[in-house]
Amino acid sequence: MNIKSSIFAMIFFMTTFAINADNEIYIDQVGSGADIDIKQDGSGNVMGGDEAQLAAGAPSKFVLDGLNLNFNAQMIGSSNKLFGSLYGDGINFDLDIDGSSNELSFDNDKDDVYGADNGDYVINISGGNNDLDLDVASLDAADNLDFDLILDGDFNVGDINIDASSLTFDLDITGDNNNLLYNASGYDGHNFVMTGVGSYWDIEVNQTSTLQSDSLEVEFSGSGTSTTDATICITQSDSGTATTCP
Repeated sequence: MNIKSSIFAMIFFMTTFAINADNEIYIDQVGSGADIDIKQDGSGNVMGGDEAQLAAGAPSKFVLDGLNLNFNAQMIGSSNKLFGSLYGDGINFDLDIDGSSNELSFDNDKDDVYGADNGDYVINISGGNNDLDLDVASLDAADNLDFDLILDGDFNVGDINIDASSLTFDLDITGDNNNLLYNASGYDGHNFVMTGVGSYWDIEVNQTSTLQSDSLEVEFSGSGTSTTDATICITQSDSGTATTCP
């Protein structure tokens, strides 16, 4: 079966019979080596899981289950929602968001069922008031993860939790009043590089490794005021001990 063709056929079916003129895409993919490309254009769209739950407005997650998957999704517009769960090693996940007030929530094997090694994630968000919630693996189950996040806009919120060995995370932020919480845990060290321009940000970075060193590089330009702070809090531990900002 041509996996790519079957996915596009499913998308066409959903968009043809969409409710209230919004597009609703549901995906349940099982199998290795799939190449999936999706584009949604407009507002109020949903990319998620179970058809009946989506129709009822419930945040059901789509499923991508298999090795060496390539998933590319582009959502253009505002007030869109993406809910997803990934399972498997070698997943290339490329998400391009252009718009405001979008809700993005997905995870890769956060309960350590199959592992999430050798992943390559690229997320590019352009717009304001977007909400990103990302969880990757647990129990040190994501070896050699390469993650790039580009955030361009104001009042965006990110909550990122990664339990990985040999993690490289590059973050580039442009905009004001952005809020980011990043927690990294796992055995081997984590390499975090953050560059940004903007004001009134609230950024918290917690890196915890077990018997290995972590590294980070921060280059940020911006300011706050006496009434609106611009804060960055960074904690690191190489003993596996949980650390948090005050």
